[in-house]
Amino acid sequence: MKPEISIIVPIYKVEMYLRKCVDSILAQTFRDFELILVNDGSPDNCGEICEHYKELDPRVKVIHKQNGGLSDARNYGIDIAAGKYIGFVDSDDWIKPDMFEALHGLITAHNADIAVCGHVEVEDGVYVDKEFSHEVRVYNNEEAFKKLLEDTEIKNLAWDKLYKAELFAKVRYPVGRYFEDMFATYKLFMQAEKVVSLDSPKYLYLRRGDSITGKMNNRKYYDRICAWRELYEDIKHKNYPEAIEKSLARNVTEGIELCNLQMIAGENSANKEFIAELGSFFSKHLKEVLRNKSISKQMKIATLLILTSSNTYRVLYQSKLRVKGSNLT
Repeated sequence: MKPEISIIVPIYKVEMYLRKCVDSILAQTFRDFELILVNDGSPDNCGEICEHYKELDPRVKVIHKQNGGLSDARNYGIDIAAGKYIGFVDSDDWIKPDMFEALHGLITAHNADIAVCGHVEVEDGVYVDKEFSHEVRVYNNEEAFKKLLEDTEIKNLAWDKLYKAELFAKVRYPVGRYFEDMFATYKLFMQAEKVVSLDSPKYLYLRRGDSITGKMNNRKYYDRICAWRELYEDIKHKNYPEAIEKSLARNVTEGIELCNLQMIAGENSANKEFIAELGSFFSKHLKEVLRNKSISKQMKIATLLILTSSNTYRVLYQSKLRVKGSNLT
């Protein structure tokens, strides 16, 4: 018989964390699942650890593949998943024993397409303080999409959710991109007629400085902007007026942040292709930017300066940095 849930774990260079992750999944109070461990060409002992668990528990399936990155590993798992529902756990994280029982109970009780739970961040063995209401909230499509854009109660993450497997029929994670969750999660939410949220911490996220998104750089900022841009282009023709406004505002703030980083980097280090793409987006949507109530006057002025006089913007921004630096000293 097919399992009710497929739990997918992408694995690469995490041998010191992997056992804790897998043990927490196999200890779930909800038992009807398959665990798909995707060894993404890990050069350490992760492959052997995976095989050990395969021998230990018949619910464990193991895929060994050449390294292709986190998205590619998740996609391999999705391709072979047999469950009615799909969930993800990152291989350096762990989950509470009742996480999938709670999510499955909610998604079935409310006939929802996606169930979401809260998570706690852990750094150096210390749990980062966060308050939870432990409330259950049910959202329709537009309400859930708005919550996703707010990125507070419901975040653009793959791993704190349980999804109907059918949502992935035409959705995969983009290979070679940072912030891959953002490119895929909104597409899943666009299909979801109903989303149920449990504001209770069931997922434990390990904050690591050496993780994929641990240290930001221009490429990561650029990929994040691309995700927001793709989201905006996909929804701007839908009847989501508030979501459209918020997503355009996020494009502007993220774009200006990247532009500021380029200013700090200097003329020789700046990526002119990034700036050209940013300018093209601002120019194409300038009227919408100026009418947008979610974009501050300061950001609108910055957008106009970047388009009409980037040198003036550079001088003003660098002057602002010097003043800020002198105040600190």
